[in-house]
Amino acid sequence: MGKEGPPEARKGGTIGNINSKKVTQLSEPDPRKSALSAAAFATIIRTLTMKGLLLLTLSSLLCWVSADIRCHSCYKVPVLGCVDRQSCRLEPGQQCLTTNVYLGKMWVFSNLRCGTPEEPCREAFNQTSHKLGLTYNTTCCNKDNCNSLAPRPTPALALVLTSLAGLGLWLLH
Repeated sequence: MGKEGPPEARKGGTIGNINSKKVTQLSEPDPRKSALSAAAFATIIRTLTMKGLLLLTLSSLLCWVSADIRCHSCYKVPVLGCVDRQSCRLEPGQQCLTTNVYLGKMWVFSNLRCGTPEEPCREAFNQTSHKLGLTYNTTCCNKDNCNSLAPRPTPALALVLTSLAGLGLWLLH
């Protein structure tokens, strides 16, 4: 035996060299097809990776933004405006609130703050305190800085309060 062929040829001896060459040619990959499929595979992986990374980034950003809702926090009084102005972070399940207090139709002061589990926001309109004769209006909201700053005093109210302050100073002298 001078030449040894593939195992099929050794067993039965009926398969010739032509058949073994065909088998060999079929089993060898075509370099052009391999390069194309490798490039296509790399492109697919790159695309999926970029889309996945974009989706992960947007999801993280959405969670971060929605988790940090802030509210205005201050007491607003005539002439002085907001006293002790701050910003508070809203706890999950709570709402920002604004309470406007009136004496008759005249605005007296406002309280802006974040609702808490101990003192959650409860909307109320024309709620009256019979002892003092004050009327309270409370509104609730849950978007970033949605409890806008309280209403500004009317010019007539500012004029009356300034006149009273001047009269008080004149009487003290």
